Amino acid sequence: MKKLTGRGARRSRRAGLVLLAVLCLQAGPWSVQATAQNFNPVSFKLKNGLTVIVVEDSSLPVITAVMAYRVGSVNDPEGKDGLAYLMQNLMFQGSENVGPLQHLNYIQNVGGELNAATTFDKTFFYETVPANQLGLVLWLEADRMHFLQVTEAVLAREKENLIRNENQRYLQEPFSRYFFLIDQIMFPDFRYGHSLTGSPESIRGISLEDVIRFYRKYYIPNNAVLCLSGDLKVARARELVSRYFETIPRGEEPEPYPQPEFIPSLSARDQVMVDPMVSSPALQFGVRLENLRPEDNLVLRLMEQVLVQGGTSRLVNRLVKKERLALFLNGGLEERGQFQSLKIFMLSNTQIMVERAKRVLADELNRLKTEMMPEREFLKAKNIHKYNYLNQMTGNNLSRALALSDLYLKEGRVPDIAGELNRLEKLTPYSILALARRQIREERFCFLTILPRY
Repeated sequence: MKKLTGRGARRSRRAGLVLLAVLCLQAGPWSVQATAQNFNPVSFKLKNGLTVIVVEDSSLPVITAVMAYRVGSVNDPEGKDGLAYLMQNLMFQGSENVGPLQHLNYIQNVGGELNAATTFDKTFFYETVPANQLGLVLWLEADRMHFLQVTEAVLAREKENLIRNENQRYLQEPFSRYFFLIDQIMFPDFRYGHSLTGSPESIRGISLEDVIRFYRKYYIPNNAVLCLSGDLKVARARELVSRYFETIPRGEEPEPYPQPEFIPSLSARDQVMVDPMVSSPALQFGVRLENLRPEDNLVLRLMEQVLVQGGTSRLVNRLVKKERLALFLNGGLEERGQFQSLKIFMLSNTQIMVERAKRVLADELNRLKTEMMPEREFLKAKNIHKYNYLNQMTGNNLSRALALSDLYLKEGRVPDIAGELNRLEKLTPYSILALARRQIREERFCFLTILPRY
């Protein structure tokens, strides 16, 4: 058989994905019920408040463990921005029974993989290992939850590493600093608008006492969710989790998210920056979405799909393909507690093209609230969302465990697949029109034009 390469291979992969989506999405109610029945997460709590979610999946002899904490950049004390991100790195620098960076060696020596991530309001640590190494993962996670050890020397080294890495990233990706600047414009409140990694000044100002206080306040069992997905049995998982985590004392109940105090900054909504480090004109756009209802989240995901997801989305089709005002465009929704934002980034050839792109972008957003979306376009967005959702919940162990822990920290529940798909089926093009009329307001549009210095 002749092997496809280049453009032919890409077309074949796209066709295969479309066919798979169609087969999955056009299936009847029985297939949805079967999917929901096969996906059966079990949750329980230890006496110290640690929530545990277990999903049995014997398709492969591996297990993924996600330890998720309800803490992120929103919890950084004022003047100490970057502390949550710094803590993510310090969690690998040794505990009572594990030396610095030995957590990585333990996992890699058994053929496993691991990583970590910090967001606006959550921090995730995750490992995928052979099924017979579950005890090792639980011991490692329990040890650093209870016995993290940080010295002045370790803290000083990690602070300088963080500052150096961020400086290198700005040199290699000069546009990245403007992703944070648009956040500050949309969310003019310290806790909601500062950068995840913090400034060099704030990082250097973090003391060992700050680290210890932050760790004891947030890295506690009653502020965490442990999700296990893979080749294991619930009874065995319960036994091992109890063995390693039950003796860790409960901490004080963490405070709820701080409420923002947005300072009006209308004069900053349309800025032009000149940067000698960039080589092409670029546009960063953002709009803050607020006063959202619980049912709005699903509609927003469909709106995101229609606007920016994929090569046939409205903005990609018009700005990149049709009018050729953009060389590159991507974007999407980003959650920040009770708020969301729609952010879009594009590269262009000239400043004139950027100005024209701003008008097109505003026109396409306003069109969502003035024109009913064609049924065919809406159905396509709905089907793609359904496919992605089912793939996330029933696909590989890592995507499933991350989604489960994220949802539990956000809403305090495990997902109801059948219920989610039923809610999706009830949506209509008018759902997007109504939401757009409530949320898409030009006075909230924020534009940041970045120009090279010629």
